[in-house]
Amino acid sequence: MWFQITLPTIFFLILQITQKNAKPTDEECNSITSCSSCLSKSFCVWCVNKGKCTRQSCGSDNHIHPKNVADALMSGPKFCPRVIESEKQMTFASGKRENIVVKITQIHIYMAFTPWKCKIEVDGKEMGVNALLIADEVYCEAVELINDTDNAYVNGHVQIFWEYTKAFDGLRTFRVCSCDLDPTCESCK
Repeated sequence: MWFQITLPTIFFLILQITQKNAKPTDEECNSITSCSSCLSKSFCVWCVNKGKCTRQSCGSDNHIHPKNVADALMSGPKFCPRVIESEKQMTFASGKRENIVVKITQIHIYMAFTPWKCKIEVDGKEMGVNALLIADEVYCEAVELINDTDNAYVNGHVQIFWEYTKAFDGLRTFRVCSCDLDPTCESCK
C-alpha cells in the first residue's frame, strides 16, 4: 500500500509530537483556583496554607498531590478542603434574617485560627458576611435573603472562605421562597 505524505501532514505530525512532549508551564497550575481542579492535572500540587496551585514546591506548607502520586501522605481530591453538599434542600423565607450553616471537611488546624467569610449569592446578587467556624460547620452571620422576583422561589448559593480570600472547594445551594402570606405554599417546603 502506498501513502502520499504531504507537507501539511508532516507539519501536523510534528505539531502532535511536540505537544505530546511539551512540559507543562507554571502558568497552567498557577491560574487554577480550586484544589480539586488543581489535582486534576497530574503535574500540579495544591499548597493548602497558601491556597494556591503550583508546579513548584510548597516549601514547609501542607501540600496535596494528584492521585497518581502513590507515596504522598495526602494525594487526591478527597484531601481538599471542601464544602459538603447536603441532600436536604435548604430553604429560607424571603425577607427574614437567617443564619446559613455550612458543613465543611478537611479543615487544617491553622485554618481554625483565621477569619472566616461567606460569599452569598441570590438571584445574581452577591454579598459578603463574616462567619464563625465551630467544629466542622461554618456559621454565616445573619443576613436578610430576599426574593424580589415574581417567581415562587429563587436559587442561591454560599461559598466559604478562610483567611478572607482562600476558598473551600464547592458551594452550598439553597432557595429563597416568597410564601410570606400563604402557609400552604409548596415551594417553601
